[in-house]
Amino acid sequence: MSMYESCCVIDDDAFFFFNTKRLMQKSGFCDNILHYSNGQEAIDALVGLIIEDIALPQVILLDLNMPKKNGWEFLKEYKALPQSKRKHTQLYIISSFSSPSGMAKAQEYEGIVDDYITKPLTEEKLMQIAKKAVQ
Repeated sequence: MSMYESCCVIDDDAFFFFNTKRLMQKSGFCDNILHYSNGQEAIDALVGLIIEDIALPQVILLDLNMPKKNGWEFLKEYKALPQSKRKHTQLYIISSFSSPSGMAKAQEYEGIVDDYITKPLTEEKLMQIAKKAVQ
């Protein structure tokens, strides 16, 4: 049995997603992993889940640099979703860049963004995410 029932990875890097999915399954973090290649696909899918009255994924890993709708644009629309629907979701920015300006901007989404994590994603970082859910 996995720690989480469902997770969502929003990232246009297929190699990152492949490795993340494998790591999540191997570590028992999550088995049901949704994947979207850009923010537009992801927000459309999450709105669809809300319309169907299906719970949002418990963890969302969000890349910032993507085509069509980047991570910041996704966050703006995600923030507009009903708080009652997203309150059980942990959202983490996962980026290749550890820029102070990006981290500062992430803090503007306090209560929505749980943390800013620099790639690569490791099992240790996944366990830190799981620990935050328990607190």
